Amino acid sequence: MAAKKGATLRAFVALDLEPMSLRRVVRVADRLRMGSGAPSAIWVLPAQMHVTLKFMGALPADAVGPLGKALRTLAEGKRAPKPCALRLAAFPTIEDAEIVVVELDDASGGVTKLAEKIGKLTSKLGTTGDARDFRPHVTLARLKRPYDSRKWLRRELVEGAGECRASRITLYRSDPGAEGSTYVPLERFDFATAAPAD
Repeated sequence: MAAKKGATLRAFVALDLEPMSLRRVVRVADRLRMGSGAPSAIWVLPAQMHVTLKFMGALPADAVGPLGKALRTLAEGKRAPKPCALRLAAFPTIEDAEIVVVELDDASGGVTKLAEKIGKLTSKLGTTGDARDFRPHVTLARLKRPYDSRKWLRRELVEGAGECRASRITLYRSDPGAEGSTYVPLERFDFATAAPAD
């Protein structure tokens, strides 16, 4: 069925984690949820955990195909960004936390460079999007009220978690709902390998 002229959709481009990395992130979330001082929160389901590279508040429906073709060139036959170490963080600040995340220590800059390339692609296609500085992360929980999380987000909860690797780039549609947004994959592109060469 053809999209109506001028129709848009909420969409975002994300890195999906390879299975072992996803399990590592889920273990960190479990430690937090069961930890001392854990506040009331809505926890992200493992199936919805990802690293957002670019959020588009209004992607023209007729741009989905061209964007998919462009994303394919960034993933297929290419190596994934180098693995990243994990650290606990919160937005907007750890002292006034509303969203709890594991942030990726993008030492090689590979994830950031990929996000920049996607930002250029989407702007050419006439999208609107988030203008905030890019901080690669996986969202773990959305707190029900702001919380001083300094004592809760202890460094040792993420120590030994290992590195985080990406397996593919996915273009998702985000459908808002009463229980939170539902993410529907529109296009998926696997990297040549989730473990890049040195």
